[in-house]
Amino acid sequence: MRYYVTKQNTVSNVHSRSTSYLVFPPLGCPDIYPGQPCPTCPPCPCTPGLLQTEVYQYTATSDGMKNVYTNSDAVISFSTSGILDPNSVSVVNLFINGILQSPSLYTVQPGALILSDIPVQGVPLILQFIKITTG
Repeated sequence: MRYYVTKQNTVSNVHSRSTSYLVFPPLGCPDIYPGQPCPTCPPCPCTPGLLQTEVYQYTATSDGMKNVYTNSDAVISFSTSGILDPNSVSVVNLFINGILQSPSLYTVQPGALILSDIPVQGVPLILQFIKITTG
């Protein structure tokens, strides 16, 4: 979210001048942190409050031969979940060898990651799931 800054000059006496800045979100955008309700309609449905996130990660290592990976291919020590249903999360990101991939290059189904190409042997495949909910 882009915030706007307004400069405010104040004069406390003839010899002293101070500058302060006010930071506020653009009009029409609720301030979600710390989630202050609108003064006109508490409790306000337009200000959801603090957003909460849960992050899950599936990690596998490419064998250089296949383009479909399942929960059984997970590197358990680096994974916090299997391959989740993409409809149950807010964001899905795939990193191959640390590089974020375009969603057009892969498909995620519950329990399966299908790649459009075969990655080089030994590179890590990290599938990140982010679930965003209101508090």
